[in-house]
Amino acid sequence: MDKHLNLTVMKKVLIIIAIVLVVAIGSAVIWLWTLDGTYDVKRSITVNKANADVFYLVQDFNKWTAWSPWLSMEPNAKVDITGNGTNVNDEYTWSGELVGEGTITHLKVEQGKSIEQDITFKEPMESSSFVYWEFDSVNDSTTKVTWGLRGEMPFFFRFMTKMMEPMIGMDYDRGLKMLKELAEKGYVASKVEILGVVDVPAIKYMGQKVACTMDEVGPIMKTTFYNLGNYATDNSLKYERALSIYHEFDLIKGNVEYTAAIPINQEIKVAEPYYVAEIPTCKALKIRFVGDYEHIGNAWAAGMSYTHTHKIKENKDIAPYELYLNSPMEEPDTRKWVTELYMPVE
Repeated sequence: MDKHLNLTVMKKVLIIIAIVLVVAIGSAVIWLWTLDGTYDVKRSITVNKANADVFYLVQDFNKWTAWSPWLSMEPNAKVDITGNGTNVNDEYTWSGELVGEGTITHLKVEQGKSIEQDITFKEPMESSSFVYWEFDSVNDSTTKVTWGLRGEMPFFFRFMTKMMEPMIGMDYDRGLKMLKELAEKGYVASKVEILGVVDVPAIKYMGQKVACTMDEVGPIMKTTFYNLGNYATDNSLKYERALSIYHEFDLIKGNVEYTAAIPINQEIKVAEPYYVAEIPTCKALKIRFVGDYEHIGNAWAAGMSYTHTHKIKENKDIAPYELYLNSPMEEPDTRKWVTELYMPVE
């Protein structure tokens, strides 16, 4: 009798669970139907170079290895190019641990005006999108370049559509900055080396915490470090290095909260807005970046791809940081600026 009762109860429980699952899945499907899965992400930059010079760097797939925002993370990734790399139907295929696998194909080339391409990803997720480039001559020596990506997310991934704007947008921003430098200077001051997970000693520091938008980080950080240096000089604080600690970096909202700081090895009292704190001893993924701070996003992108690929869990209790090993005031060549990035991990 008890056994029969238990079986009856179990059946009822299973039926209830099944009903709940069906309702949940049905609700999820209905919710996905209400979402717009289309996206159109584009970024622009002004390059101080003639249209023909800039256009060629994009049209010729053989030039992409110098300014690609993805190969900057993994320069040893395999790249194959069909044809001479400039004509319709020529292909650029890449394959690597961090960059995944895919192919870009020239669909249409209108000299000096536009390029249309198809991009197909095989790894880490199969998808395809339409890529477009627009080139507008501002004058004989200045060109505005626009890089766009248009497509539609697979049905069950529609909830990720809003993330395409900041994620692809940041990649395109990185690529356009490198394209601009290559066109204007003939080189790109960016070299990334992933050194692996290491034990990091504690760092006591003095600094100022600042909140701003991503677009404001560059100019505001310069001012913050300038004022910090003056404060240290006025108070006879000696230091050889500086660091930036990133407490918040919200890609969706575009908000950043960081501390501009200098390491200290003495007990001091500071006045607001400065404060004293410590980064504790931890394990961290260490990345060495050599180049212009303008391109340091290449190193962070490499680090995030590395932790994702190797399934390394980040330590959310300790903020990631950059440690600057030399000063732009002492070394004017941006190709020689050395920065170490630390991403705390568990």
